[in-house]
Amino acid sequence: MLRPKPPKTLEFHGEVVRWRRVGALVLAEVEYEPGQRIHRAIHSHARFVLILKGALSDGSSGNGTAMGPSTLLFEAAHQAHSYTVSPHGATCLIVDMDPSWIARAQEHAPVLTRDASFRSGLLLHLAHRLYGEFRLRDEVSRLAIESLALGVMAQASRRTATVERAAPLWLQAALAFIALHFTGPLSLTGVARHVGIHPVHLARTFRSVYRTSFATYVRELRIDFAREQLAGPAPLSQIAAAAGFCDQSHFSRCFKRHVGVTPAAFRALTASPSECRMQSAKRKMR
Repeated sequence: MLRPKPPKTLEFHGEVVRWRRVGALVLAEVEYEPGQRIHRAIHSHARFVLILKGALSDGSSGNGTAMGPSTLLFEAAHQAHSYTVSPHGATCLIVDMDPSWIARAQEHAPVLTRDASFRSGLLLHLAHRLYGEFRLRDEVSRLAIESLALGVMAQASRRTATVERAAPLWLQAALAFIALHFTGPLSLTGVARHVGIHPVHLARTFRSVYRTSFATYVRELRIDFAREQLAGPAPLSQIAAAAGFCDQSHFSRCFKRHVGVTPAAFRALTASPSECRMQSAKRKMR
């Protein structure tokens, strides 16, 4: 039996692996060929694009900014978007939003209307949970998809609408230090000592400027790092240690709390059909 195809009015520019309609939303998992060029694609609906595997480069020349796994893009309606797919291909979740859905959201608050990209934080966790619900297809997944899609839109709108006050140089130095050392032992006191600031002042200023706590920010960096590593074959215990978690159990608890599924379940959800067959074959050989 042939699977129904997505609406002809929606163009995804790749191979649609699976798709579903939930109210005024159309969600599709799309695979792109290695090196494929998408030139000035214009859509009548706004979209979120979550890169699951591989990478896209901004622009059809291939010389633009590379955007890898766990990057979330917002594509405004009626705007031209050009991308070049990485030599290894790419797989994306596309969430196409009908103008009626956007209009209902705008009844409650101003929403995102211009192109944007996001790489970390609660927004990415919500986007990956949305993908998980898209794959589940049980009796409550439709309700969860509606709720999570609104959550993604709300978080994206909040992050772009709020203008952060300029971070002092010492706080920028603290952020750079965290980016270099988040996979190892890292304490608020240690970072404060590095930049010559009292820990309490660092904690308060960090929350004021970045709208999250120091501990939450470090944890999200570790989760984002681990999520990228789960695309590879490394054992969960090795990924846990490399990401800075004290053990695999702690890693699994934190990952599920933030992403909504365990690391093993996330790896299974994001594996390609060929990888699933290889893993199945390996299990049978044991």
